[in-house]
Amino acid sequence: MRKHNVFLVDDHTIFAESLKLLLEARPEFCVIGSTDSCLSAIDQAKECRPDIILMDLSMPDMSGIEATRRILEELPDTKVVALTMHKDEGFVAQFFEAGGSGYLVKDMDAQCLFGALQAVCRGERFLSPSISAEHMNGCGESDEDEDRAKLSPREREVLKLIAEGKSRKAIGKTLNISVRTLDTHRTNILLKLGCKSTAELVHYAVRRNLVELI
Repeated sequence: MRKHNVFLVDDHTIFAESLKLLLEARPEFCVIGSTDSCLSAIDQAKECRPDIILMDLSMPDMSGIEATRRILEELPDTKVVALTMHKDEGFVAQFFEAGGSGYLVKDMDAQCLFGALQAVCRGERFLSPSISAEHMNGCGESDEDEDRAKLSPREREVLKLIAEGKSRKAIGKTLNISVRTLDTHRTNILLKLGCKSTAELVHYAVRRNLVELI
């Protein structure tokens, strides 16, 4: 079984140490380092090149979301999973827009944690079940059907890739369209859904369950 190297970023020492023990009890994970600083995490990630980074979003020196963005600019194949107390949809949207692969709330159990890490290793997205349930309770099927009807099949493809944190260049390559055409689709989606920015698009897609986050 291939071991996945994990790096921990959390300023609560006892929590980080407990998390390390929990992960190292599993044969598929190996904790290769930890830090209580986002700036340190950015530097250390370049050196140890972990498969997965578990990132607390509320750090003393920098937002975990900004750290995620900077790390993924250098290490696009690394999977960053948020591990936070924040359930606010704005945090969720901003984190996925920054390129994050999974979003976990710290009230999750061990099996949820392991399931999330296994999912992101398979290239899937993961959203904490407690947040998923709240989103589902907040949107009815009729609203979802109406939103889907507003968008063309191509626009739904574009929205899905945007919500997954893909870059404009990557989306263009995946769909075999130019960046200019992509920008036109994005503008049309913004107008149809009443959003004003990419962050709002991601927020909207997650809240309305228009994008499947495993």
